[in-house]
Amino acid sequence: MSTSESKVYAVLGGDNTGVLERPHSPVLPIVIKCTGTAEANAAFGLDRLLYRLGYDKAEKDPQTFAKEITASTQISDIFATAGPFYAVYQGKTQRAIYVRNYTDVEAQVHDFMYPKYRKFDSIKEALVYMVLKGNFQEMVALGLHGSHVGQEKRPDVGQAKKAIHSHIRELEGIVDTIYGSTSADPNYTTYGIGKHASHYLQAHGYTKATITDIVTIWSASGTPDEFLDHLVPRGMPATEVRWLWDLIRHNDNCGF
Repeated sequence: MSTSESKVYAVLGGDNTGVLERPHSPVLPIVIKCTGTAEANAAFGLDRLLYRLGYDKAEKDPQTFAKEITASTQISDIFATAGPFYAVYQGKTQRAIYVRNYTDVEAQVHDFMYPKYRKFDSIKEALVYMVLKGNFQEMVALGLHGSHVGQEKRPDVGQAKKAIHSHIRELEGIVDTIYGSTSADPNYTTYGIGKHASHYLQAHGYTKATITDIVTIWSASGTPDEFLDHLVPRGMPATEVRWLWDLIRHNDNCGF
């Protein structure tokens, strides 16, 4: 492989920007690992755009900077590559976005004590996640995630009066709300952690993918402290983790 073909890192912001063979450690940095030189050159086109938005805001006013990234109509034109984009804010390499390569992500977070990482469908969301320091809950609160990207997520007056049917929840918190009431019995699934723990997670709105993650973590945790160490850094409250541990371990004694 030639030297030019090995340049797959587009480094945005700081003192060492460019398309590089390996990332340096600029002030920000936002590092995008691409799958080839052409893609990296396209990704580096974002540097000038983000510079115009004001890199100094990244530390001084990250919320405003994140909103301006979301509002930009040029980012997708500059870097139109397809995702997914795996944003690793905290791992063995800090603040790195990996384009369509989950193998690299696994290498960054495996055996790392408190990783912060997330999969996104758009480069905008991956960039915003970095600017907000891996705080997905803040992204949701600002309306900068999913179908609400670029809009403040506030219910209208009519919606606010309706009963909440259920929340949609991930480890970082509530990501959406379903309004309206129903008398239909919930169609709960047992996930191999007992009826009560499974029903608890589903009744509180946890998505199937999140429950699957929780079950995997529980299976690998030998003690409540290990369970806490894996779930609390990802956003689940410690009190809920302890209660869930007891629900799973003592399922046969939970009554109803």
